[in-house]
Amino acid sequence: MSDISQLKKRYERLNGSKPVDPNYVQAMARELGMILPEDFVEATKFFDGGGFGVLQLHAIGAHPATNVLTETKRIREAIGLPSQFLVLGEPPESFLVMDCSKGGQVVWCDAVDAKRLGREKLSQQPETWSSFGEFFEHLLDEEERDRG
Repeated sequence: MSDISQLKKRYERLNGSKPVDPNYVQAMARELGMILPEDFVEATKFFDGGGFGVLQLHAIGAHPATNVLTETKRIREAIGLPSQFLVLGEPPESFLVMDCSKGGQVVWCDAVDAKRLGREKLSQQPETWSSFGEFFEHLLDEEERDRG
């Protein structure tokens, strides 16, 4: 498991601190009917979803209007995404979610497999990380490499 305090130091070196209002994070979890993984909640104390050029994620806070809450609700309605998934981003031709029922496992799958998430075997092997912290560390590694 990744040490969030170390990830925080690395992230802040690159981007400074961009915290999300903790009341909003709690309200988002209630509205979506999920328990957010602890490492994700801890990351929101300095990370608002932005700052990575290597991969665009949805905002975590209330603004802008396209954020993890609004997109999770939209995708739930559009394709019946199971309630344990939080939509983190929608990179080109793919789909990035966190499975809150599996300790925050992050799944990056092909867009055509989005409807299969949590229901059946995916047609393409997704890239996965066992936790949000592990995924965040991956993003930091990539961003540091990209920035040289």
